[in-house]
Amino acid sequence: DLEVWVKDALSHYWGGPKLTESPLLKLKVVQQSLEEYDYVPSKALRSILREGIQRIKPEGERRFTAEWILYNILEMKFMEGRKVREIAMRLAMSEADLYRKQRVAIEAVANAIVEMERRARQEEHYGMNGGEMPVDLRINQE
Repeated sequence: DLEVWVKDALSHYWGGPKLTESPLLKLKVVQQSLEEYDYVPSKALRSILREGIQRIKPEGERRFTAEWILYNILEMKFMEGRKVREIAMRLAMSEADLYRKQRVAIEAVANAIVEMERRARQEEHYGMNGGEMPVDLRINQE
């Protein structure tokens, strides 16, 4: 389900019901970022999706190499709105291979969002209980 929701939200990244009515809007990490985005849920979700994509971005300058393939697919397809055929040509791969790698890329973003959600819930739990997060959890966030 999560991967389908992520793909749907990404497909309407710049606007549309799959973003504005996404089940992902209920995530704690999205709710916690509402204030930062003027209490506009779609803006908050868009920021979480963008952060998920950024988490799979390799270090250094953008390149068109194997290690950059997942990031480039997401960036070109969903952020830049390019067509599948154009992306496949640019990345020198078949459309079928592009779709396979896109599934892997979306799964990576979904996993990143799961991690962001886990941290948001931990922060809320420790904040509501007036305690600090255990040191090992704080270290992982730095």
